[in-house]
Amino acid sequence: MARKVQDYKTDVHNNWCPGCVLPETPIHTNPNLKPIEQIRVGDHVLGLDGHYHRVTEVYRHRHLGKMYRVKAKCFGETVLTPEHPVLIARRLHPKRHNERFELIWERADRIRKRDYVAYPIPSEIVDVERLPLPKKLPMDRRSTPLPEEVEVSAELLRLTGYYLAEGWIDTRSAVKGGIDAAVCFSFHIEEREYVEDLKEIIHRLFGLEAIVKEKPESHQVSIYVNSSRLARAFREWFGSGAANKRIPYFMMLLPLQKQWELLVGLWRGDGWVDSTRPRAHYKTISKTLCEQMKLLLLRQGIAPSIHTSKSSGIHQTSYAIYVMGKRDFPRLAEILGLPRRTLPSGKPPSTVFVKECLRDVTDADQLHRFVMVPVAQVDSFEYDGEVWNLEVEDVQCYVSGNAILHNCGDFGILNSIQMTLSQMELEPHRVALFSGIGCSAKTAHYVKVYGTHTLHGRVLPFAIGAKLANPELTVIAVGGDGDGLGIGAGHFVNAGRRNVDLTYVLYNNGVYGLTKGQASPTLKLGVQTKSLPQPNVNQGINPLLLALSAGYTFIARGYAFDIPHLIRLIQQGIEHKGSAFIDVLQPCPTYNDINTKDWYGGLDRLNEQGKPIPRVYKLEEQGFNPVVRPGMSDEQIQDKLAGVVERALEWGDRIPIGIFWKNEATSTYEERISQRIPFYREAPPAKRMVHDGSHRPTADVTAFFEELRVT
Repeated sequence: MARKVQDYKTDVHNNWCPGCVLPETPIHTNPNLKPIEQIRVGDHVLGLDGHYHRVTEVYRHRHLGKMYRVKAKCFGETVLTPEHPVLIARRLHPKRHNERFELIWERADRIRKRDYVAYPIPSEIVDVERLPLPKKLPMDRRSTPLPEEVEVSAELLRLTGYYLAEGWIDTRSAVKGGIDAAVCFSFHIEEREYVEDLKEIIHRLFGLEAIVKEKPESHQVSIYVNSSRLARAFREWFGSGAANKRIPYFMMLLPLQKQWELLVGLWRGDGWVDSTRPRAHYKTISKTLCEQMKLLLLRQGIAPSIHTSKSSGIHQTSYAIYVMGKRDFPRLAEILGLPRRTLPSGKPPSTVFVKECLRDVTDADQLHRFVMVPVAQVDSFEYDGEVWNLEVEDVQCYVSGNAILHNCGDFGILNSIQMTLSQMELEPHRVALFSGIGCSAKTAHYVKVYGTHTLHGRVLPFAIGAKLANPELTVIAVGGDGDGLGIGAGHFVNAGRRNVDLTYVLYNNGVYGLTKGQASPTLKLGVQTKSLPQPNVNQGINPLLLALSAGYTFIARGYAFDIPHLIRLIQQGIEHKGSAFIDVLQPCPTYNDINTKDWYGGLDRLNEQGKPIPRVYKLEEQGFNPVVRPGMSDEQIQDKLAGVVERALEWGDRIPIGIFWKNEATSTYEERISQRIPFYREAPPAKRMVHDGSHRPTADVTAFFEELRVT
């Protein structure tokens, strides 16, 4: 039977991550904004690269202790656990903006006032020419026929802005003409120009005549468009009710020039422009619409300032989007078609765009990459309650209302193990998983198979014992670099000598993450992470070369942030007959600030196009062949070994991942035992009867005890 990943998760599956945020934290998703607790696996969230990426896990746990509130100057606040990493740049001068921004992941409790939080600007551009209307319902016989689709033109976008600002759906049957629903708008009586524009758009796009009703006593003009089908389309596209208004996702990706008309319609409806100062604002009670408008403006090179007014009496919580200053206001004025005017001098903008763009670009590479927003305040408070985090494909981060938030690499490895078991459709009762001590230790608790959380450095003896007792089991051992190559180094070497058919996955982050970041056996000589008072004084072990010399017949290296590739390696390790060792490079966001995800991804070095040059590369993409087959000559095997050593020594600018060594010519330990004990496979220790039905032992050891009797 086909098995799902959920089948391999226990009742105490972690749903926990070292860094988490409060429930109700708004997260930018595709297609709108959601509180983090409403996000599900398979949803797509905005990442630091300006694109949307799939959520692979949702974690939650109970947190008792401090929470840190990080307030950005223009974009509001996010509340996080102390160790949650946030993408920031340090402020280099207390009164001037940085000239250069070095982005780092920093814990929430180490962020300082005036530092900058980085905020991504959506970079994906997808033009859409036609928009289909919902199908006509069988009972809808009285509505005027509508076209099956409408052009995504400047007029449609301006109409969208009008509706989001001033529109609603009237479902009362009393609407003139007996139609069950109508699309309605309301303008000030002096805004006749917009009323006429709206009437013409409705007629040209849909062939409908709008009904206009003036209300002099309230200084309003109401416009009614009687069409149940159009009302249903508007409800599906834009939402119904002022607090639920939203911009459809495809409009958020349109070319920048097209989006101008959307902003025009919005501002004509609920916007305001100061006639004496460089200042404009837009007001809404829809949190989603507010955040979407922020992203639209950022794409245009405008950094707005968001102000929230809390609910009071009959008034709901509202959000004001301000555009101010000599940098941002003229850009908005150009979009809105306002006349140019001399602006008074004022303060420099509080935000900084990392990359400039022109208003008429259509190439996503020319968009701003980040806007840097100063931190206005960081404070803390005690909390006892649930907190949440996400695991996100590819970028391993997601975006809140004011910051880019990281997640943890531990769970990339855990997810890879669970996904591998699912893809291989291994029966859980035929798998045993053993873990040592460290960041990896809880893995045995979180995977729904047999297994044991063992002693420090002793995971391999446990795993070997289980495999030899029952050779039909699929046995996996997991441990950290300190656990396996420190106190457990002797067992690591002897496990390789035996070539027992099991898979050992090493979580390698260069530090003892469980005990506050001391140097582990794999940290290079002279490297000083932020947890070390002085550079590392010991030589670092090369796990791949140690495994090769010990006799492991399958040796590979994976990367915790490349889950699909890691899944393939674990599967091949399990399928290999013999001892499989997989060294997994795992950035530790808490203690190892040298070998970070950004470092592995090459963000500290850029090519001529300004794009990072990743350090990690895949051996299989370079044509590397690691396989040793029966019958190969000694010379051929020596050539293979030389290639393994050469690649295993690569570090720094180029770091290979993939399979380094796959020896199919050496017999397994179980095969050697079978040659000495012919019935071993048919009757291994785990399958032998030790008592009869009455619980009497089946073995007679009387003669043995007689031999030992002392007379």
